[in-house]
Amino acid sequence: MTAEPRRLPSLIVATMLAIVIALSQLPAILPSSWLQPLLASPWSQYGIVSISVARDELGGWVVLLAIVAALLAWRALRARRSVVRRSVGAVAGLALLGSAVTSGLLLYTSIDQGAGFRPFAPLVPTAGGHGGPDETLTVGRADGEALRADLYRPSGDEDAPVVLYIHGGGFDGGARNPNALNRYLADRGYAVLDVDYRLARPDRPTWDLATADIGCALSWLGREGPAFGLDTERVALLGESAGGNLALNAAYRSQSGDLEPSCGSADDLPQVSAVIGGYPVVDLTGDEAQTGLGRLMGEVYIGGAPDEFPDRYAAIDPASHVAADSPPTLVYHGTRDHLVLPGPVEDFVATIREAGVTTRYTAIPATDHGAGSLLGTSTWGTGIIQAVVVQWLDAHVA
Repeated sequence: MTAEPRRLPSLIVATMLAIVIALSQLPAILPSSWLQPLLASPWSQYGIVSISVARDELGGWVVLLAIVAALLAWRALRARRSVVRRSVGAVAGLALLGSAVTSGLLLYTSIDQGAGFRPFAPLVPTAGGHGGPDETLTVGRADGEALRADLYRPSGDEDAPVVLYIHGGGFDGGARNPNALNRYLADRGYAVLDVDYRLARPDRPTWDLATADIGCALSWLGREGPAFGLDTERVALLGESAGGNLALNAAYRSQSGDLEPSCGSADDLPQVSAVIGGYPVVDLTGDEAQTGLGRLMGEVYIGGAPDEFPDRYAAIDPASHVAADSPPTLVYHGTRDHLVLPGPVEDFVATIREAGVTTRYTAIPATDHGAGSLLGTSTWGTGIIQAVVVQWLDAHVA
């Protein structure tokens, strides 16, 4: 057999890898505003987010795959330098350059944010084996629906500071589950309570219910927490995506005395020492409302469009509840998030800073929604999130 047929598989594999990697790098490099026309459709927006999240979850493997594509393209070019093969080589080169640049930015940010240099951790493209909860509790009932919470206990007998974790899922999905933070925080001395809240349905918007359900869990914590070894004087709220919106609203409204729990009593609400919002939904009326998935999320959660229910949209805007004495607030977010757009989140951070709130904003470069932490893989984004969360809790809660 001649060299040409033997190298044809190399060309095919190089072509597939180069195209996929190059396409995945474009959303990481181009400003989100450049893709705004594509984000207007739910289907194209979902496609962009899906390929970007897959890229982020692979972490350092993207660079290795790009190197493989470049080597295979070079091997194919050695056999014959046709236009097609030169094109494949060019795309493979661009894919390698793009993945090297974005990975370099993440590595620099990891070191800068105190997550350190972990050259091998990002190369593991499998779930990190997050441990499950130690106990599942019923913390209340709302409209006949049980609200439960998974408790992750730290080692030791002394009362532990508590992190109330609130999952994401677009307000109409998601569930309590092991993730990159729950057991990680428990291993560092923080009890974690991963809580339920009522999910929106087309026939049941929960804009006025979900935050009240977080209040229900807080009320249970203030009333029953000491019996479970939980220190109710050291409490933080941590939510991601839609859960970030609920965490911010519950923390700010609890501080202002405006949070009415769906069960228990407002008198039992503990003081919230700090709040953390990961890639949080903060504005469903502006840029978010112009994206396909943003419109769908708002219509289900709120019950209609912004021009139909302006008061409801204003009520779920955390900036409308902030005050100078609101709890210290950490926000982390991928700079190329095509689901929860960076612009509104940056505007929100500027607003609460101007209000006098102690604030930290961590931008995770070249990453989309979740910054590589959604599926439990070990990535630089995961390490950055874990590091900044622990730093914030140690500074304001421990």
